[in-house]
Amino acid sequence: MKNNLTIIIAILLVFCGRINGQPAGALDTTFNHTGKVVYDNALQDLYNDVKVQTDGKIVATGASMSSSYAPWVEVSRLLPDGSFDPSFGTNGFFTLSYKAECGAYKFIIKDNGKILVCGYATDYTEYGVLLFQLNEDGTLDPAFGDSGIVYQPTGLTGGFPSNFYAMALQTDQKIIVAGYLTDNTYNQIPVVLRFTETGLLDVTFGTNGIAGIPVTQTDNTFSAIALQSDGKILAAGHISNGLSWFSLLIARFDPNGNLDTGYGSGGIVNLNLNNVDDKFFDLRVLSGNETVLTGVTVSQADLYYHMLLMRFDNTGVPDATFGTNGSVIFGDVPYTVGYAMITQPDGKILVSGVTGDLQPASNEWALWRFNMDGSPDLSFGNSGLVTTDFFGHSQEALGIALYEDKIILAGKTRNTTDYLDFAVARYVNDLNVTASVKEITSTLTFTVSPNPVKRNGLVRLEYELKKEGGISIELLSSAGIPVKELLLGKQPAGKHSYPFLLPSNVSAGVFFLRISGSGFTNRTVKLVVID
Repeated sequence: MKNNLTIIIAILLVFCGRINGQPAGALDTTFNHTGKVVYDNALQDLYNDVKVQTDGKIVATGASMSSSYAPWVEVSRLLPDGSFDPSFGTNGFFTLSYKAECGAYKFIIKDNGKILVCGYATDYTEYGVLLFQLNEDGTLDPAFGDSGIVYQPTGLTGGFPSNFYAMALQTDQKIIVAGYLTDNTYNQIPVVLRFTETGLLDVTFGTNGIAGIPVTQTDNTFSAIALQSDGKILAAGHISNGLSWFSLLIARFDPNGNLDTGYGSGGIVNLNLNNVDDKFFDLRVLSGNETVLTGVTVSQADLYYHMLLMRFDNTGVPDATFGTNGSVIFGDVPYTVGYAMITQPDGKILVSGVTGDLQPASNEWALWRFNMDGSPDLSFGNSGLVTTDFFGHSQEALGIALYEDKIILAGKTRNTTDYLDFAVARYVNDLNVTASVKEITSTLTFTVSPNPVKRNGLVRLEYELKKEGGISIELLSSAGIPVKELLLGKQPAGKHSYPFLLPSNVSAGVFFLRISGSGFTNRTVKLVVID
């Protein structure tokens, strides 16, 4: 009888880890009945980034191009069932045509629900940063920039190009943007810019608002950016070390925009794995300020593009405990690239990209999951890899998001050999989460004492729940980077008191404690730590 009961419990646990019997990595057929949404808007359409609101609505941003090859920015919002949200913009879309050409690469959904988008714009005589901010309903926010839009020229006049691919938000709401600008020797300079919350260039950062690194060759850029818990800025991409090959690039700046000489060599990591092309496209900062990055490496042995995943310590040295000497190289076909990544609450790493033949030949969306040590998660998909085909042509998953027990990818698919379409797919995940209540059922009271508190001290968190629900508490740095997370699980309605010992690595300064959970509004309290 005991053995039978054990078998029944095991079966129930397996079933609970799936949705409608679907294993982790399967397309979620509750999303548009197929798990996939494809939308043909213009001649060329693609999403570069995707995120999910707290209510489960999916926001994606990218660009469309007309038959006359004039691009414009698109921001879309989809309902949880995969249909476009008619309450956002016009029938689910916000469209922006600005100057002769513009594009968007990254965006942030702020705590107040507003959507901040980053990209570029040009009239072909000058190029610059394009920022714009939307209200929750998909209309421009007049409190930001000039009627919701900021354009900041960065290149020299005369058509010297610049582009901006990445963005992060400090706790004080200042905006960090990364990309490249071109100097008068035609070299692309990887740069980081900082703007105020309202969109003004922050001239106290770097040199008149811009921080860069020295280069000697033409093709260089920052493609990703993130903030450490101490406010330092990490930017990654690629740098040219010769006419025919690129190297991996990471640079770390202090909060004032100066290169941090305690990182890499003079603040810069310049690393080539195979003496061909190596590039980083995305990065995440872990709790100990280690960095995980994804991108591509080309092997001299076969000249194939291989997906690359690496982890570096806090000084810019590859972590030898991760993969093989700090790196994971994946792919045995001509074209495999990792474009975007996210870490799960359990520490596993999700990467989205492409695998298959060289473009424009046929390839597929790729979704990988890795364990914390860099090994493929064999419980996910086919030995850690899930592929998705739309029309049998070239296609790429350029953005990734995680929401409860779902994984969302966004990018592009080619419906014929000539035309690109917007594409979104949602997958089943096996995270052990409690589905959040979509409606706000109560306002959460939250107090912290003592405040200020001494280093290594004990603070008491007190809160009152009007309704039963799961609770999590995050300690954030002044730059908004998670330092420690507590998952307190489901708790009954009523008053609660929880003692919290500050981690030993927390130094004196300003921090934030954020409490969140199912069914109520997040609350954030400033915490001052003193010596």
